[in-house]
Amino acid sequence: MALLVGLVYAADLPIMPPLKTAPDTPAPAKQQTGFENLGADCIEAFDGCRRYTRAGDGLFGAANNIGIACQPQPLVCTKRR
Repeated sequence: MALLVGLVYAADLPIMPPLKTAPDTPAPAKQQTGFENLGADCIEAFDGCRRYTRAGDGLFGAANNIGIACQPQPLVCTKRR
């Protein structure tokens, strides 16, 4: 019984004021990838190293891995709808 006297329950704790948050910071600028410059009708692109294909969701995904010595170049649309 002596052990129960020293217990503190959550209801017994003082309520702390909410923490002050930092003011809203602007979202970081969206990084340009080059895909947005290809146009909506581009379905395949190539950067000299990797071939990219547009998926059903409209986003491009790499179809192959980059070689160790390859130096990517600006994207070029290789196939349009």
